[in-house]
Amino acid sequence: MGERGGYLRITAAAVLWGSIGIAGRAAFNAGVTPLEAAFFRALIAFVAVTVIVLLTDASVLRIRLSDLVLFGAFGLVSIALFFFVYLYAISRTTVATAAILLYTAPAWVIVLSALLFGEPLTRLKLVAVALAFAGCILVVRGYDPASLRLNFLGVLAGLASGFTYAMYSIFGKTALRRYRPITTLTYALGIGAVALGAVAIPLGAVRLAHSGPAWSGIVYLALVTTLLAQWLYLAGLERVEAGHASLVATLEPVLAAGLGYLLLGERLDPWQILGGALVLSAVLTVRLASSAARSRGAASSRR
Repeated sequence: MGERGGYLRITAAAVLWGSIGIAGRAAFNAGVTPLEAAFFRALIAFVAVTVIVLLTDASVLRIRLSDLVLFGAFGLVSIALFFFVYLYAISRTTVATAAILLYTAPAWVIVLSALLFGEPLTRLKLVAVALAFAGCILVVRGYDPASLRLNFLGVLAGLASGFTYAMYSIFGKTALRRYRPITTLTYALGIGAVALGAVAIPLGAVRLAHSGPAWSGIVYLALVTTLLAQWLYLAGLERVEAGHASLVATLEPVLAAGLGYLLLGERLDPWQILGGALVLSAVLTVRLASSAARSRGAASSRR
């Protein structure tokens, strides 16, 4: 799989993540709490990926003991903590406010990737970050005061969600230098599920007596938007710079808005459509940056 295949897999992951809102709404309407959904999402995905690994190639579970620190940080920060702070931000502010703060993530990834991996901090990348952030604000109706609500703890949690979401790409890129995507995903989900369970179970937030629609939403969140989507993202991240991958993933809110329009009859106003166009422009800018980098590399190799 080349770089183009990497971008396709990351785009596919964004498509699946775009359906989280619809599945989550179905589960919440059926009585599932956000913390409960987060726990079952991680747990079911972990059990499923473990079964797949044991039936296909259990050797992928072999890791260096010293790398448990990396996987532990991955699971705690980018699975457990991310799930919690993002849901907390939504509960204390609004979905739009939380989404805007979440999509500060590409800026974090661009800067951290330059510092940790030596990825170039180019003008095109900075333009793409600005386009993507502006587009996300428009898509989630951040220009409408009625859709925003500021609360100190909520805003703090929203910023934390952007950082912990960004760290998914950083931890993932680091782990993928040595391990396959399936290995990385198995350990991250397992540790994340244990951490979420350590909070949810003592609080009495875990219940098994749910309706069919509730479990349908939970299982979809676990198997499709977590297991499959995160595997696709990590598989793409093997071939694509972390900063570029994070920017392509900003397609998620655009796709979520489109699914809401098609499946739920939600209205899209002209500003939201413009926002979607800006995000698409950011993704195209990322591809231009990637093509330019390859061209420079090819030119230098011929000298």
